[in-house]
Amino acid sequence: MKNLLSAILFSCLILACSHRAFAADDKSDPSQFPLAVHISGTGYNPFSADDGPNRVLEIVSATINGKHYQLYGRTSSAHAKCCNGLINPGDYRARLSKDEHRTSYESSQEFEILFPDGTTRNFEVIAQSE
Repeated sequence: MKNLLSAILFSCLILACSHRAFAADDKSDPSQFPLAVHISGTGYNPFSADDGPNRVLEIVSATINGKHYQLYGRTSSAHAKCCNGLINPGDYRARLSKDEHRTSYESSQEFEILFPDGTTRNFEVIAQSE
């Protein structure tokens, strides 16, 4: 019985350590994010908390390839709590994760932004200008 308990504890230790090793590999490769993004402003959508739990969203003002965008996406926390941390203004890398053009004059786009810690978040384009 003692040997069985020791084997179970050892197995749990191995699994915990291997999860950390694989989690380090989950970081995104910066070379896969070819776009330079300058974030000039961020804020919370004051109405998103009314949409239900886990719905506090962030609005980001960004310049990508000379165009100005308002982007809309989730915050860093999964909790429906306002003011849990805004993205700092600055320079980041991104890639276009959605680019649909149903007509010659309309588009639906989404950018995936890479952060310095290797995590990413998707933001939908809700406004654009030149």
